[in-house]
Amino acid sequence: SLAGILSTRDDLEFASLMVQTLNLILLTATELSALRDTLKHSFQPTANAEDRAVFSQLFMCWSHNPVATLSLCLLAQAYDLASSLVQRFAEVEITVGLLMQIDKLVQLLESPIFVQLRLQLLEVDAPYHPALLKSLYGLLMLLPQSTAFRTLSDRLATVSSLQQHLSTSGSRAAAAPSKKEKARTEDYQELLQQFERIQAKHGAAHHAAIDSRSLRAAKQPGTGAADPSKTSTK
Repeated sequence: SLAGILSTRDDLEFASLMVQTLNLILLTATELSALRDTLKHSFQPTANAEDRAVFSQLFMCWSHNPVATLSLCLLAQAYDLASSLVQRFAEVEITVGLLMQIDKLVQLLESPIFVQLRLQLLEVDAPYHPALLKSLYGLLMLLPQSTAFRTLSDRLATVSSLQQHLSTSGSRAAAAPSKKEKARTEDYQELLQQFERIQAKHGAAHHAAIDSRSLRAAKQPGTGAADPSKTSTK
């Protein structure tokens, strides 16, 4: 598959740009509605091994682009994984391009594709709700003051207001994690480690490119120190 080919590409910059494009197609193309439905069910208790394999393969490829990876997790409703992933953004170089991608993701969160996510924000007692909120607040913290920041901030402020209205004096007892939940946590850790490995490669390649450009600039005529043997005194 194309995802499998991209995940093994040596040209990391090309892979990141290609994943960015493919992710936008995944989120917006009408022809891919069946694939989006598969991803939305890949973390449900009724999901089969094939559905989970589709997500895992895409995640491996999407890891070349942090924002695309996060949007994939949000689409698949893997909110625990998404909230952990946002924390890894602290180790990723925040560039103008990355901020523009986050801005675009916020716009997409307001589109029909993510209507289920927005409605799930109302389910304040659902087990996934804290992780969903943490993911979106993490996204908010990455954004500079902008239209996208205000859009997401207003959405989360509405949820906060709802929680205050629905708050009760009693708190629910935390249930012991099931075997399935424990296995899912282990899967999350594997995926996160995979994301970290791929992003570490991107970081190393980025710094190597900077060093290479600096070295070439230093070797260009007129950029170095004057040669004493060619100077004359009057």
